[in-house]
Amino acid sequence: MSGVISQINTQRRAAYIHRDSLYVSEFCDWAFPGRPTLLNVRLGPTPREIRERYPALDTDRWARVWLKTCDAIVLDEGTLVLIEGELRRPIVAIGELVVYRELIPQTMSLQDYWHLPIRTVMVTPLGDPTVDPVLAQLQIETVLYRPQWAEEYLRSVQRL
Repeated sequence: MSGVISQINTQRRAAYIHRDSLYVSEFCDWAFPGRPTLLNVRLGPTPREIRERYPALDTDRWARVWLKTCDAIVLDEGTLVLIEGELRRPIVAIGELVVYRELIPQTMSLQDYWHLPIRTVMVTPLGDPTVDPVLAQLQIETVLYRPQWAEEYLRSVQRL
């Protein structure tokens, strides 16, 4: 048993790569070349209850756990495109997109764009036809984007 533990302790973990961020950034460059793009956008205000309870604190800094961060926002021909990418579990992005879409009109940094219609897009390399009716009902588009490196990554982690 101790031999197994020593083997485990000597193995190094590979450095974590922010694949989802890279994935969404590449998608935006591919799908919206030259369009204004914001990546990792914090959405929504700091909860009022926190501001009131802790007036002496920098509540914006302390409340980061409550602030939501969408993967990307693209300004495309009079439309605000809200994008969430998910390489491995696209179903996770559905709930995030529903919440994020509601937070856009509360996000002061996006105040100049509140008047624009919002197009909500989930980007994934693997579609799931079983959730397509839900996506249609929620007005969320699915875009399948599968660059070679993402396909290799999925093959390595999911044995595709």
